[in-house]
Amino acid sequence: MTRRDAAARVAAYGVALAVITILNYDVLGPLPIPLPLLPLCGAVAAGTLEGARFGAGFGLAAGLVLSAEGHVSLVCVPVVSALGWGAGLLTQRVLRRDLVGHLLCSLAALLVWEGWQVGSRLASGVAGAGALLRVAGPELLCSLVFTVPVYWIGRFCCRNYGRVYHE
Repeated sequence: MTRRDAAARVAAYGVALAVITILNYDVLGPLPIPLPLLPLCGAVAAGTLEGARFGAGFGLAAGLVLSAEGHVSLVCVPVVSALGWGAGLLTQRVLRRDLVGHLLCSLAALLVWEGWQVGSRLASGVAGAGALLRVAGPELLCSLVFTVPVYWIGRFCCRNYGRVYHE
C-alpha cells in the first residue's frame, strides 16, 4: 500500500467517523431514545475490518470524539482504543471479519463499556445499581440496533479504500 493509498484510507475513515458522530449526536440525539455509542461501535468496526492496529488508532479518535461531545471524560480515550484493538485481535485470531464477527465484538465491547460505566458509578456512590442498570440496559440495546449501519459504513471504507489483501 502506497502512502497515497494509506492517506486515502485514513481520510475515508475520518469521514466515516464524522458521519457516525453526526448520526449519533445530531440525528439520534434529539430523539426520545437512549443515546447510542456509535463512535465506540465504529472503533469496533475498524478493528474488525482493518485489524488491531488500525482499530486502536480509530478507537483513539473515536474516544476523543466521545470526550469532546461531552459523553464521557478523557479517561475513556484509552478504553475505546483498547476495545478497537481487542476487536481487531479477536477477528484476526478467532472470529471472521464479517457482520457476525462485528456483532459479537460489538456486543462484547458494549458489555465491557457498560460494565465499566456502571461499576465506576457504583464505586463512587453516584446512584444505586437499579437506577444505573435502567440507564445502561436501554443504551446497550439501542447501540446494538445501530451497530449494523455502522458496520456497513466501515465496510464501505474497507472495500473502497482499505486493505489490499485479506489475512
